[in-house]
Amino acid sequence: MRLNKFIAETGFCSRRKADELINEGRVTVNKHEAIIGMDVKPEDVVRIDGERVKLNTRYEYYILNKPKRVLCSNEDKFGRRLAVDFIKSRARLFTYGRLDFMTEGLIIISNDGEVYNHVMHPRKKLYKSYIAKVSREIEDKDIEALQHGVVIDGKRTAPAKVKKIDKKELRIAIFEGRNRQIRKMLETLGYNVNSLKRIKVGELTLGNLQVGEYRALNEDEIKYLKSL
Repeated sequence: MRLNKFIAETGFCSRRKADELINEGRVTVNKHEAIIGMDVKPEDVVRIDGERVKLNTRYEYYILNKPKRVLCSNEDKFGRRLAVDFIKSRARLFTYGRLDFMTEGLIIISNDGEVYNHVMHPRKKLYKSYIAKVSREIEDKDIEALQHGVVIDGKRTAPAKVKKIDKKELRIAIFEGRNRQIRKMLETLGYNVNSLKRIKVGELTLGNLQVGEYRALNEDEIKYLKSL
């Protein structure tokens, strides 16, 4: 088994992050510094920053309704609250993707690094739906612009699915995951975003979860994630 896959299946992190750790010299196999692309056997001793990681066959999957001012990260030098801190579990969990600091809503949290790669790969084109409340009345021409794609950071976005809910509120779905993408798309068109909430990822929804609450995924939802 490739080392990055082994690390992902321990639940420590995703394959991509595992490769970063290997490149940084933080991973050893049987006391020797690891290299990208090497194979390991289940009996090999793999350590990250000196801590041994082992294959974990018990995976956990959760949905959290993330509050504002919470980070989707596993550490923060400023001591800010992390999304994973909301989950009562002994497993080493991480978030599937990110929501920015001031955005609330649905985030998937798990210790299954292999499924992470299925869910987060760009080729999946998995739509994420958001509710945005903006500073002024939304014009029809701007709805059309979002549907066709707008230029942010020098590159045009993929077409979005957009529905106007109220004069200053819209539902927008995108499958890309660029940094602060929806905020930048709306700001490009002259709107300030007063609030932004993610309500759906693929077929997974928040349901009745209140801000700060979480729940474990049911069997059908787990099968759905694994089928992507």
